[in-house]
Amino acid sequence: MIHIAFFEDQPIVCTGLNSFFSQQKDLEVLFYATNKLDLYAKIEEHSQLDLIIVDLVANDVQGLEIYKYLNKNHPDLSVIAFTSLSSPILVENLLAMGVKGYVNKNQDIEELLEAIKLVWEGGIYLPEDYSFLAKQNRIGTAITLTPKELLIMQLIIREFTTADIAKQLQLAVNTVENHRKNIFNKLDVSNVAGMVREASKLGHIN
Repeated sequence: MIHIAFFEDQPIVCTGLNSFFSQQKDLEVLFYATNKLDLYAKIEEHSQLDLIIVDLVANDVQGLEIYKYLNKNHPDLSVIAFTSLSSPILVENLLAMGVKGYVNKNQDIEELLEAIKLVWEGGIYLPEDYSFLAKQNRIGTAITLTPKELLIMQLIIREFTTADIAKQLQLAVNTVENHRKNIFNKLDVSNVAGMVREASKLGHIN
């Protein structure tokens, strides 16, 4: 069970998100907040919180204020940015602050769900247009594949198709595709041959 919360200052959006997430059997919404002081207080009250979805624009928030606060005071809390704002510089700054995912409000709500699952498993979720930033963001850091990514990589090497992997692991096809992209991004490769080469160097293939 993934314990989530979200910060959004528009009540109608809060209602919609809460309704959607409440229908997901593997998610539990612990709370939502519509102003920053309420958000900060509720985070302190919910130690079991795994992940929080944060809108960038709110009436009582200046710039990246909330992301800076979370990075400083709750560095172990996974954060996904959910906003209508869009630019490579913005996304790059969010990644530098420890944000693990970026979803634009113009994307389908299902993609936000995919982002939650991927981030919870240790990945970084970015739309295709910004996937190059994930490569830049890992410079100078260890390349770490999550257990799910390692499993999917092994199945890809065994020539399983995306549909086959989705069926075997009981995942959505889009989830498998996102894992695949994340593996390629982390290894800085563009095809399976490159993935095999880099995975071998890292000791993931005997």
